[in-house]
Amino acid sequence: MSLGGAIGGALFGLIATRIGVRPLTVCTLLAGALMVAHFGRGAPDLDGLKSTLAVTGLFTNAAIAGFYLLFAQVFPTHVRATGTGFAIGVGRGGAVLAPIIAGYLLNAGLAVRTVALTMACGSLLAAAALLALRARDSD
Repeated sequence: MSLGGAIGGALFGLIATRIGVRPLTVCTLLAGALMVAHFGRGAPDLDGLKSTLAVTGLFTNAAIAGFYLLFAQVFPTHVRATGTGFAIGVGRGGAVLAPIIAGYLLNAGLAVRTVALTMACGSLLAAAALLALRARDSD
């Protein structure tokens, strides 16, 4: 997953210069959600699991790279550091809460597939929020 994430972040930077940060971030969020949902289906063997995790890491870390680029565009200069710090803090809070929530859901008897679909909803909400952002001249 880490190797896929490193590749995803690098590729995001290369591709974003050609098609724009926001559309690419939305696409990577949607692809990440699909991969998290796919992860819930299980893999037939260890190699399949490794491949799924690598591709999932690629898209989810690419989306995070997109958020960092978007922060520089959407926050006005006078609040950019504060806004970026706040957004990063919210993201880290989600990174802490997600496995706890998943554990509770699994412990409650939900199937892995259902838990994965639930976890994928976070990326879908983020994509919807980005689509709802008002476009600025720099976008």
